[in-house]
Amino acid sequence: MKALENFCTDQPEIAAKALDLGPKQNNLLAINAELMTAHCAPAIKIYTGVLYDHLGYGTLNAPARARADSSILISSALFGFVTPADPIPAYRLSGGSVIPAIGPLAVYWKTALLAALAKNKHELILDLRSGSYEKLAPVKYLNQPIVSVKVLTKVNGALKPVTHFNKATKGDLVRAACLFSGKFPTKIDKLGDFFTKLGFTADLDTLTPGIPTLQIVTN
Repeated sequence: MKALENFCTDQPEIAAKALDLGPKQNNLLAINAELMTAHCAPAIKIYTGVLYDHLGYGTLNAPARARADSSILISSALFGFVTPADPIPAYRLSGGSVIPAIGPLAVYWKTALLAALAKNKHELILDLRSGSYEKLAPVKYLNQPIVSVKVLTKVNGALKPVTHFNKATKGDLVRAACLFSGKFPTKIDKLGDFFTKLGFTADLDTLTPGIPTLQIVTN
C-alpha cells in the first residue's frame, strides 16, 4: 500500500502509464495517493463490474449471503485475498501492474498466496480468476482438489471461449451456488452434475492436461 501510494504521489505521470490510466482517470491516482488514510468499506462494495452485478450480493437472502462470506475469496492485486466482508479502501491496481518498489506482482505474491490457499487443503476450490490474477497464485503448484472454470459457446459446431459474457456467466454461477441451500460438492467429479442441476449446461473436463476444468456452455 505504501509503495503504491508513494508511486502515485511522487511519479504521477509514470504511475498513470503503469496503471493503464487514461487522461480522464487522474482521480484514480488521487485515490491511490491517499491509501493509508482512506475510509474503508466491505470489499464487496468496493469492487464493481459485470461479475459483481450478476452475483448481486446485495439482493442475496441472509443464508446465501452467509455462504458467500464464508466461501468466496476475491483475488486482489493490493491485498492478496479478501473475503466479501473484509474492509478495504478503494484503489486502482491490477494483477499485471508493476510498482517500481515492488516489482512484478506475480513474483511478490506467489509464495504468500499459495500458502494461504494451502491452509484450506481439504476444501474443493473453484477457480474463476482471469489470467493476470491466476499468475499471482498458480494453483498448479497445490496438492488439493482444484477446478478451473471456462465459459464457452458453440461456433460452427465447435466450442470457443466466450469473451463478452465470460464475467457475467461466472457471476451467475457464484450466485446460483450461494443460493443453493444444500451442501456444495466436496468431490471434483460431482461438479458437473451439481451445476447442471442449478440450470447450467455444464461438463467436467478431466482429460485435458493440467487441472480439471468445469466447462459452462452458453448460447
